[in-house]
This record gives sequence, structure tokens and C-alpha cells, in this order.
Amino acid sequence: MSSRKVVLCGAGFLGSNIALAVSRANNAAGFLRRIQVTSRNPHKVYCKLTETIPRDHLLSPVPVDVTRRESLKEAFENADTVVSLVGILQGSMEQFEAIQWKGAENVAQAAAAVGAKLVHISAIGADSSSKIPYTRTKGLGEEAVLSHCPNAVVIRPSLVFGPGDGFFNRFAQLSRYLPVLPVFGKGDTLFQPIYVGDIGRLVEILTRDSLNAACNQVDGKIIEAGGPDIMTYRQIMELVIKYTGRYRPIISVPWTVGEIQGEILQRLPTNMFTVTRDQIEQLKIDSVITSTHSNSRSHVDLKEFMEAHSYKMASVHDVLPHYLK
Repeated sequence: MSSRKVVLCGAGFLGSNIALAVSRANNAAGFLRRIQVTSRNPHKVYCKLTETIPRDHLLSPVPVDVTRRESLKEAFENADTVVSLVGILQGSMEQFEAIQWKGAENVAQAAAAVGAKLVHISAIGADSSSKIPYTRTKGLGEEAVLSHCPNAVVIRPSLVFGPGDGFFNRFAQLSRYLPVLPVFGKGDTLFQPIYVGDIGRLVEILTRDSLNAACNQVDGKIIEAGGPDIMTYRQIMELVIKYTGRYRPIISVPWTVGEIQGEILQRLPTNMFTVTRDQIEQLKIDSVITSTHSNSRSHVDLKEFMEAHSYKMASVHDVLPHYLK
């Protein structure tokens, strides 16, 4: 059986689920995709993966620093596919630029140097002209990636959920301690949550034979990734209440209060209550697949793509009851 090397550059919640999806599909693939976890500190994630993934599906983890291009050369050697999961949720403008923009560019250049296919994980709403550092550097990162790897596939997920996620689980935890669940403004910002297993399967399909029709269909294109449910921020809080079984009133908090809260909390050590001012600004923007892209040659319809591979994406109602507590 032939062997192929898939490098996960960046790990954690999403990377671990991608690794699991690739491993589970190996037996049906007709070849073995061996997965290498690559990040600043990959050993903890690697050890966790050995609990669910056969060791012969894993390569030894390789520490790298995406802000140092030279550190990527050895990690990417002989790679067939590189999945770039480079990103942070909070930090200074300099940190966002170094990691989500220049770091993503370094990954793309290193992948191009070895002739590897690149799958780049971005975010819905990525916009190089945005004033929000996270959103702006995601957009700049996409532009850099496609300039160095024109055949890269860019995936823009909405809110990603599943066991171990940092959103639904966080509010479930907060519901243990808070007498109410807050939403900012009217709580009418829209989200299109996508199950982490569906992202994993999407990437698994893209790491198959680079000559197959699936890869040719999406090379150089953007896939906005949202699930079958579109819901408001308030409706998400209602789901937390429903599936945890803990009744809490949902109260509206003015945006100005949220901005002040973010300004204060972002200066304190990170904890379950931490929110930054920029994250408050992001909450004002809908995170859903944009219909303006439906006929664009540069965008791929995720639902049609997955159905073409006989795969049906999961609803939040299919998954949340099994892990939200």
C-alpha cells in the first residue's frame, strides 16, 4: 500500500478532528495517509491522538514556529498535503500580523517549495480591509496564500462546534455560575454553526489523490463552510439552556457595555469570562454563507460538494445533546 504524508500545521480542537477524519477514511482510501502534527508544541496533541488513531497512521510530531520560515523546511519535506490551521483568537495587532498573515504566508511558501497541496483554514468574513485585527489578518493571509499557492483551497468556517469546542462548551460552563446568560445588542447576529466532524470530512476528501475530480473542482477556490442551521446569537443561548437543562433568563446587554467589558477583561489573565473589545466588534457581524458568492467562479457550494460525495452534514440538534452539559 502506498503512503502519503499529510502535515497538520497547527493543531488543537479542529486539527485533532481533521486527523481523526483522515485516519478513519484510510482503510477505504486504498492508500495510507500518514499524519504529522506540526506546531510550536505538538507533543501533547500527538499523545492525545494516539488514544484514538493507530500509531502507524501517525508520524512523529515536529515542532515549528510559523513566524520563522526556515523552521518549516524539515517539517514539510516529502509532504503531499499541508493543512494550515495557523491562527489565534486574541492578541496584539503585531501578533495577529505575525501569525495569521505573515505566518500563513510562510506556510504557503514552504508548501509550494516542496510541491505540496495546501488547504488553508480561514474564517467567514475574512476581509483584508477590515478594521478588526482578526478579520483583517485572516483576509491578508488568504491573499498571501493564494499568491504563493494559486491552487490552494481556502476554507472559511462559520462557528465550529462539537465535543471540546470553545463556544457552546464555554457558555454551558458559564451557565453553571451565572444567574443569567447575556447577549449583546438584541442578540440578532446570525451564525451558521458547522460540525467539526464535517470540516474534518471535507479536508479528508481534499487530501485524497490530487488527480481526482474532487480536488480539481476546488483548486484555487474558496469554500465558505456553514452547516444546515442558521440561527441568531439569542437562539444559540436558548440551545445552551435547552441541552444543559439549566434554565437561565437571557438578557440583552447594550453594545457599549460589551465594549467597556472587553476593554477591561482583555487586560486581565485569560479565563472563562475573557472577551476582548475586538471580539465584541466581531459579534456585530453575521457569520453565515453569503449568497452573493453563490454564482461566483471563485467559490464552491459546500452543500452540493458534500452531497456529491454522499455525505450529509450534521445539524446542531443532531450533535449538541450528546456532549453539552
